Amino acid sequence: MPAWAAPTLAQQIDAIESSYGSEPAEVVARLRPLEAQARAAGGDGLRAFLAAWGFAHGSLDQLTVADAATAELIDLGEREGNAAAMASAFALRATLLQFSGRLGAAHEWISAALPWAEKTQDEALRYWVFMTAGDLNVWTGHLQQAVALLQAADRSAQAQGHARRSAQARIGLAPLRLALHDVDSARADAQEAFRLAGHAGVLPLQLAAKLIEAAAEQEAGRQAAGDLAHDQAEQLARALAPAASAAAGSVGTPGWAGSQAQVQQQMADLHLSARQFDAALRYAERALRLAGEETGAEAVDLARISVGLARLGLGRRAAGAPLVDAGLASLEKQGLKVRLLEQLNRHAELLDELGDAAGALRQSRKALGLEAELVRNDRVSTVLDLQRRSSFEQSQRALEALTHDNELQANQLARHDSERRLTLGLAVAMLVVVILTVALHQRARKANLALQQHNAELAHVSLHDRVTGLPNRRSLERDARTLESQGFTGLGIVIKRLGLIMGSLGHAVGDELLCQVAGRLKPIVERQGGCLYRLDGLSFGVTLPALAGGAQLAGLLDELLQAMQPVFLVQHQELAVTLSIGAAELPRHGRRLAEVAKAIQLAMRHAQRQPGNAAVLYTDELMLEQQDRLLMEARLSQALDKGEFELFYQAQCDLQGRQLTGFEALLRWRGPEGLIPPDRFIPVAEESGLMVPIGRWVLQQACRQAKAWHDAGLGKPVMAINISPRQFQHPDFMAMVHEALDHSGVDPHRIELEITEGAMMDDAEATIAKMAELRRLGLHLAIDDFGTGYSSLAYLRRFPINRLKIDRSFIRDLGQDDEGAAIVQALIQLAHSLGMTVVAEGVEDDRQERCLRDWGCDMMQGFGYARPLPARDAAALLDVQPSGAPQGDG
Repeated sequence: MPAWAAPTLAQQIDAIESSYGSEPAEVVARLRPLEAQARAAGGDGLRAFLAAWGFAHGSLDQLTVADAATAELIDLGEREGNAAAMASAFALRATLLQFSGRLGAAHEWISAALPWAEKTQDEALRYWVFMTAGDLNVWTGHLQQAVALLQAADRSAQAQGHARRSAQARIGLAPLRLALHDVDSARADAQEAFRLAGHAGVLPLQLAAKLIEAAAEQEAGRQAAGDLAHDQAEQLARALAPAASAAAGSVGTPGWAGSQAQVQQQMADLHLSARQFDAALRYAERALRLAGEETGAEAVDLARISVGLARLGLGRRAAGAPLVDAGLASLEKQGLKVRLLEQLNRHAELLDELGDAAGALRQSRKALGLEAELVRNDRVSTVLDLQRRSSFEQSQRALEALTHDNELQANQLARHDSERRLTLGLAVAMLVVVILTVALHQRARKANLALQQHNAELAHVSLHDRVTGLPNRRSLERDARTLESQGFTGLGIVIKRLGLIMGSLGHAVGDELLCQVAGRLKPIVERQGGCLYRLDGLSFGVTLPALAGGAQLAGLLDELLQAMQPVFLVQHQELAVTLSIGAAELPRHGRRLAEVAKAIQLAMRHAQRQPGNAAVLYTDELMLEQQDRLLMEARLSQALDKGEFELFYQAQCDLQGRQLTGFEALLRWRGPEGLIPPDRFIPVAEESGLMVPIGRWVLQQACRQAKAWHDAGLGKPVMAINISPRQFQHPDFMAMVHEALDHSGVDPHRIELEITEGAMMDDAEATIAKMAELRRLGLHLAIDDFGTGYSSLAYLRRFPINRLKIDRSFIRDLGQDDEGAAIVQALIQLAHSLGMTVVAEGVEDDRQERCLRDWGCDMMQGFGYARPLPARDAAALLDVQPSGAPQGDG
């Protein structure tokens, strides 16, 4: 920006956060005068204000204001298609959940923020999202991902020319690298952080950088260099606390001990996440010793728990378990519930990994109970409160101005009456007074009526959704409190893939579709004496009087789903809509509103995992299943490090000559109890975000195997590799592909990436650009499970795809189902007309194979030709092929 150019509103707000970020009360005070300007400006100015306003109030534990800011950011993002607003909303929500200790949920929200942040050029926002994501990945044990995210945060800080933020990112990176045994990089990051913090004039950051540098030098065995860094840290501590230094004569103050203890505790936690228990114990014991020199009981408890966990990891249960239990009990006694929740989850994960399933389940249940206690009810929209307050103040000012005008007019009339008293007389004066009084009364009455009407409109807006006109979340909370004493049935309804429709066709189409869906649901609900509410962008809520029995509720749920069967006509386009419905009853499924709301959410999430329309009534088994999913997620997060994954390979063959042409790499998980079916763990990996590092491993292993077969003289079979939707949309996906190709040395023309049509259509324009780049690398691309999603033929023609894979659901009844046969023939002709080859999946018998060959299908895959096999057995198939046969189709 030129020196003479005035800073934008967003830049002013960023400057306030940059200067006073550690003083949230000061940030709030300095932001308040900018609110009117931000609301008038809208767009990025309003987005920056709401993000800073919500974060500052969240830091002050004023979560009502922070939640209101999050809701308005989402509304702004949906209304204006503002990617920065969506990224800010998700990052703010993740931060609030992190403040409350709900780190798993926070990780999901920040994962959702990352794709939005990648679409913006706002480096300050990108820095916030990447730093938050890095921090949460550290807490959830994803250290490699955390390194990549903190590096991205550092790049954003450098793009801003912001030395302090860059120093903070490097201080986050250095201990991570140390825990991952990259000592030289850790030392370099700490030294660079020290330089940047010095440039920014931030002594506490310089102190932290020197302490980490000292730890790195000691890990590398350079004791002299470590002592020198430690001495420099002492000098910085004296500069930060000159009075304490003068009194003590050395840097042995509680503040100095606390700074050292924090670094040692951080290193202990990172080594625990990396399951390096010897190093973790060493750092944790130092942290405990240093924490004992200060008055804070919390630091002592955290260090004691870390020592105990490290000893448990080393098999010293008798020495470790009492320390963990004592630390947890002390945190509970102090009322430190957020810290307690974090430590309970860490303990549960470690116990599960060590084979103590009962202990892990016991601690997980404690954590789930504590998390439920910490979940707050959604707050009343602070934005509406502020609007109402502003309206009231404007009305008050209008009344004061009216009173002042009346006084002026009365004075003028008095003077006028005095001047003309001799000529007009008392009768005329009285007549004037009467007329003036009537006029003023009419004017005041008109002003009061306008004020009442305005207040009524505000009251209506605060209780109703602006798009559908339905009652909103606030109305639902009020009505539910009224029904609590007599019991009721509650429903949560989500429209599946509404985000895809809005992303493809625009928000105007999405809003009209919402109104039509509400128009079908509302009369059904009202016939049962209930009320329909619009809760947020994708979901509705329903309250009903307690129904007579399960059959009546089942009939209502079926009627709601059936109402979606006719397609919707929106702006001359036919759209199919499917719903996920979760249901629960009070007091059957909970004695309090919060418990019933949680039961509804759990049932609704279970329904969302089912294909098509689905309705689920809450049961205790769902809660147990949720707990099992949590335990599986914990196990899954460690499976990669333990080497429990392996790849099987299913052969593909040319239908005309029945010659082997390639393989599809299929992921398998071999746990302690044996092979775990993919349909059990892959959905959990997708939902938790673990599919990204797992997918990276699959990509690397499959490329290495293809190169190994080629080097062994077994031909050049094409290797097909499945790419999950979350992996394909990840900002580092192209880097993963380059890394796998470079490290394996495989010929890219021998690799085929299979991408589902749903992943392609989430952001079609961005997908086209990404796929074009993959094709430039020489890779083949296939669209997987074709026909099961919502692909647009207009987009399909533009996608640079080599191959189309017909889903097994269309192949199963070939020769028996004429309608299914017609669909398969049409798909083959469509693919060939677009220059694609066709692979049929799930071919199991001669009848299916004969039909496909007659219709001109190019290739097949299924049990009829070969089952998935380990690499050694798959290589045997290559051995028996004629020389040069397994060459793929080019």
